[in-house]
Amino acid sequence: MADVTGGRGGSDFAEGRHRRLLVGDDVPAGCPMSSRPRDGRREWLVSGYSETREFLRDKRFSRAVLAETTHPRGPATRMSVTDLDPPRHTRIRKLIGGAFSARRAEQLRGYVETAATDLLDRLIAAGPTADLLTDFCAPLTFSAQAELLGVPRSRRDAVRKRANARLGKPGSPRSAVYQGELLLHDEVAMMLADTEDPPSGLMAELVEAHRSGALDESELTGLAASLFFDGHALAAAQITNTVLCVISRPGLLAELDSKPAVLDATVEEALRYSPAVNFSMTRIATEDVALAGRRIEPGDLVTALLPVVNRDEGVFAEPDRFAMDRNGRHLSFGHGTHHCIGAHLARVEIQSALRALSRRAPELSLAVPESSLDWTVSPTMRALSALPVRWSSSVVLDPLERRERQWEDRPAA
Repeated sequence: MADVTGGRGGSDFAEGRHRRLLVGDDVPAGCPMSSRPRDGRREWLVSGYSETREFLRDKRFSRAVLAETTHPRGPATRMSVTDLDPPRHTRIRKLIGGAFSARRAEQLRGYVETAATDLLDRLIAAGPTADLLTDFCAPLTFSAQAELLGVPRSRRDAVRKRANARLGKPGSPRSAVYQGELLLHDEVAMMLADTEDPPSGLMAELVEAHRSGALDESELTGLAASLFFDGHALAAAQITNTVLCVISRPGLLAELDSKPAVLDATVEEALRYSPAVNFSMTRIATEDVALAGRRIEPGDLVTALLPVVNRDEGVFAEPDRFAMDRNGRHLSFGHGTHHCIGAHLARVEIQSALRALSRRAPELSLAVPESSLDWTVSPTMRALSALPVRWSSSVVLDPLERRERQWEDRPAA
C-alpha cells in the first residue's frame, strides 16, 4: 500500500478532477463503504456523507485503543486529544477548549490580519515573485498559533523548527517522526520551565493547571507539546489550496476584501472542494457495529475519506463544481467528539490571508505554468509542494502609504 501519491498539475489537483488527486493511490472505490487489508487487519473506508457522520460520533470506534497499538509513541502523542477517548478526552479537551473557542479566535483576528499584511508587504517589496506557501502561508499560520498559545517571541523560531522536524515530509518513517517529537517535547518543556521569559496564553494556563494539580508533570509537557503537531501545517496547506482555487477564477480575489459574505462563502467552499485534510483519524472497532449494511467486527479499522465525503452528490448538488451558494455542511473539520479543535482559528487564518491578498495583490497570478505545480496526497494531508506567484505591477497601497505617495507627487508650490 502506497503511503504517498504525488504528481504535477495544479488545476487538476485543486479541482480534484480524479479520485487519486483527492485521496491518493491504492484506495478502492465503493460508496458508501469499501475495505482493504492494512497491517494485518481489515480497514473500512467510509465515503458516504451520512455514514461518515454516523461513524464519527459512534463511541464504539476508539482512538485510544488503536493508539495503544501504535509504536513508538512519544510523550506528546500520549497526551494528544486526538488519541484520547472520553472520559479522559473530555477532561483534557475542557482544559484547552476555551483557548480555541470562536470568541478567542475572533479576538485574535486583528493580530492575524496585521501579520498577514506585514508578511505580504515584505514579500512585495522584496521582488515580483515568491513562494506563497513557504514565504507567506506557513509563517502566518505558525505565528497565529504561537500567539494564541502564548509562545514567547524569543522562542518561536526554535519551537517552529522543532515542530517542522516532527512533522517531517510526506511519507517520513515513523521512527523519524518519533525522534522529531522528542526534540519538540524537550523544547516545549524548556519553554514552560522558563521563569525569565515565561509563556502566556494557553501555555500559562496549562502551567497553572499543573500547579493546581489538574495535570501532572508528564501530562503538562506532553499536552503542551502536542499542540504544535500539525495544525499550523494543515492550515497553511489549506490557504494554499484555497488561493489556487480563487486565482483560477478571474476577478474573485479582488472581491473578497470588500464583500465579507463572498469571502466567507469562498472559504467554506474551498474547505469542501479542495480540503488540505485527507483521511479522518482512523479508529478501531471495539465491538460488532453495523454501518451502511456492513458488519464491522472488533479489531477492524475504520476511516473516512473526507474529500470524497465532501462530494457526496446526495448532499451537494453538482459536487464537482466550485459553487459558493451551498447549503450542505462539509466535514473537513470532522464531526462529533473529535471535531477539529482548531477549526475557528483555521477559519480566521484563511479569511485573513485572503483579505490581505485581496487588498494588496488583487491581480495575483501564478509565476509558473500550473501544469508544473507539484502536489502530494498522504493519508493525513493533501498539499501543494509550493505555490510560486507573481504580484501585479499595480499592487494596492494601504491608505497611509497612498496618502504619502499622493503628497509626494503633488507639484511644487
